Amino acid sequence: MPSEAVTEVIEEVAPSAMRGNLIGKSSFQSGYNVGAISDYENVSIMRATHECEPDSPNRDASFTISFKRDICPKQKPPVTVTPAQSQ
Repeated sequence: MPSEAVTEVIEEVAPSAMRGNLIGKSSFQSGYNVGAISDYENVSIMRATHECEPDSPNRDASFTISFKRDICPKQKPPVTVTPAQSQ
C-alpha cells in the first residue's frame, strides 16, 4: 500500500487531535518486516512495513488502530507460563 494513502486513512479514522498525548513508541523487526507502534492516551496505532525496498512509496503492509474506550473490546494479554505451572 502507498504509505501516503495509509497516513491519510489513519488521519481520517483517528485524527491527531483526538489521539491525546503520546505515551510512547516502540518497534520490532522480523527479517525485512518492521512493526512500529505509537501509543497515545486514547488510541494505539501499529504500522507494519516491508523494508526490502526502503525507497519504495508502496512499502506499508498493514496497519491497526485500537481505540481505548470502555465500549471497545480489550485485547487479552499474552499467555504467560510461570515455572510452577509448567511442572
